[in-house]
Amino acid sequence: MVGKVHAAATAHGTTVDVQNVGPESDNVIEQLGPSGHGVFVIEAHTDAVPEGDRARWLNGDPFSGEEGWVSYLGHDEVEIEVGVERYRARIRPRMSKIWERFRTERRRRVIYGRGSFDNKGCVASAMLAMDALAAASRSSGVELGGTVIAAYTADEEDGVAGVKRFACDADSWLAERGFLSGPRDADGMLTEISGVALDGSYGWVPVIGHRGAVQLAITTHGRAAHAATPELGANAVEAMSRIIVALADGTDEIRAALADVLETSLLGPVTLAVGSTIAGGGVRQVRFEGERVVERAGVNAIPDWCEATVDIRFPQGRRYPQDSEDVKNRVVEVVRRHLDQHARSASVRHDVRELVWGPPVAMAQNFDAAAKLPLIREERRRAAEVLGFEPELETAPGGTDATFMIHEAKIPTIVELGPAGALSHDVHEFVEADSIVEGAKILALLAISRVGVAE
Repeated sequence: MVGKVHAAATAHGTTVDVQNVGPESDNVIEQLGPSGHGVFVIEAHTDAVPEGDRARWLNGDPFSGEEGWVSYLGHDEVEIEVGVERYRARIRPRMSKIWERFRTERRRRVIYGRGSFDNKGCVASAMLAMDALAAASRSSGVELGGTVIAAYTADEEDGVAGVKRFACDADSWLAERGFLSGPRDADGMLTEISGVALDGSYGWVPVIGHRGAVQLAITTHGRAAHAATPELGANAVEAMSRIIVALADGTDEIRAALADVLETSLLGPVTLAVGSTIAGGGVRQVRFEGERVVERAGVNAIPDWCEATVDIRFPQGRRYPQDSEDVKNRVVEVVRRHLDQHARSASVRHDVRELVWGPPVAMAQNFDAAAKLPLIREERRRAAEVLGFEPELETAPGGTDATFMIHEAKIPTIVELGPAGALSHDVHEFVEADSIVEGAKILALLAISRVGVAE
């Protein structure tokens, strides 16, 4: 992927750097325009999640990049067509709103395959924008008034190492070139640099925030016994099932216990989702060989341990951003207490450990305040010129690289912006082809709005 990205960026005639991130990953960063008082960063990650079961994709090839069509059927449902094959899927209500309120057509061209929406469509939009800006500058002889940077970053889906190396570390690409040493406002945010984190989204609708996340591992510790004499053991899986039910049934109680510290009007309430669950008692490994294969030593033992992960999403606190870690700690404390009260077992003990967490992101405390931000006003104006309507503001259900650009690098950043599509991290992922081109136009115009042209 990096070789193709580097070759394409180099063809633009911009200044292109390669920044090593890991043993097998690199960032590609291109820069256009002179150093000045305005800097605009377009950031898009280049990696994608694994393809999963290849046989479930319409043509058996999740990396085909085939062209097809998507038709909106109403009620948050679309039909995807690739060749003669069809598949119906549900999409996010936020995307349905775009179909219903702002589009007259009900069928659009798509590019189908793993990573098309998350995040190759975004990479393509950024590259087309940089190519257009460079070509326009050459043909007109007019230079930009500041610097436009496109960062194609690695490893967002696994550790977000790419954006940190680009923007956050002490020896990051931006820091080493002095882009993070400019003046700051009262909140500590840089005032001469701004940016946008591109991610598969709702057709260039500016996303202004997303909830924070803390992921926990819950382990139950029981006692093994022969399955013929279960009374001699303590079943860790049964104990885990009670924990999972307690979490599912206790969401309202957990939310009520957090009401005094959370501001839910922008990003919504706390949610809990049980993720992967692994049971002991003979399970050696789970692997995929065209289909899922569970390797067991046997099924005649009472499992003595079980582990499940829980993903908890939470909005900003009432003193955001200063209280983000305190809010996370309070969330974990409330969940621990809830399990102690509702899922404690006399024979099986459980423990809860924190895996990773990320803070919530909010460009403002509410939609009205966010709409007044210059960066948001300019994006909506430029989007209206290209799309024919001014997009409303949205929030995102999941995190983006903007989390780190805002909280660590202190760069005012649109939290998410990207082409229309659907089914990221799922089979039948697609991105709308025309939306990629529309986005390139919007990004190029927005870059000009942010840095101006040389006098």
